[in-house]
Amino acid sequence: MSDRKKKLMEILEGVMPFPLRVIVGYCKLDDVFTSGDLARACSVHRSSAKFYIKKMLKFRMITKIPHKRRYQKYVNALTFSDYMKDLIKLVLEPLENGDLTISRE
Repeated sequence: MSDRKKKLMEILEGVMPFPLRVIVGYCKLDDVFTSGDLARACSVHRSSAKFYIKKMLKFRMITKIPHKRRYQKYVNALTFSDYMKDLIKLVLEPLENGDLTISRE
């Protein structure tokens, strides 16, 4: 890998809320999956996968299927980049344009 690509990967790892292996593994998952599926796809421990699932739930990337130990991707978030594109379009751009304001608490 070239030095430029290594630097870009370092930057990406620094700004993303998940390790890069989780981002890559997320797109390999089916629409409905378990924490074990995430652990296998990302080559992480099952307890780490559960931690990342809680984070994904908090970020509203996925939803829990009621009464089951399964999770489901949202239709518009089948990959991590889909999720980020929507976030940029719905929140970041309006914030930068002044259409969305920060509350002062």
